[in-house]
Amino acid sequence: MVKALHRAGIEVILDVVYNHTAEGPDDGPTLCYRGIDNAANYMTDANDKSRYANYTGCGNTLNANHSIVRRMILDSVHYWVSTMHVDGFRFDLASILSRDEAGLESDPILAETKLIAEAWDLELYQVGNFATGAWMEWNGAFRDEVRSFVRGDSDSVKPPRLPEYGV
Repeated sequence: MVKALHRAGIEVILDVVYNHTAEGPDDGPTLCYRGIDNAANYMTDANDKSRYANYTGCGNTLNANHSIVRRMILDSVHYWVSTMHVDGFRFDLASILSRDEAGLESDPILAETKLIAEAWDLELYQVGNFATGAWMEWNGAFRDEVRSFVRGDSDSVKPPRLPEYGV
């Protein structure tokens, strides 16, 4: 399908979520990585390592700073770029991915890949300052203003009234 889209002149950007798992908070069901080396896979509360840190609003935060989790993310995006030939990614809550210096943008396989960051999480708002110049940023405030305008919300900016030309 990606190759067919490319033949039609359409690039493929995947919207990916590498910031949390489906488990939710500490007392949620085990669906993915819970209990398999929590200290490596998840960011935990500084005062109680048995509880997840929640920078995502989803109850847990993957520990993208840990080499095992970073490898899982890289293996995944490498597959999508090398095997499936996608053109780029829009990373949900990408601030989770930039909490150390080893950013995805330094990976040679991703050198020509479009990287779009939703440049915030629950604690970091990095729009205008995200990582390096290799990243493009998703501007949620602009998106929300456009959505409000298109819906015709009463508090949105209204277009200027065009002059009426009679017959």
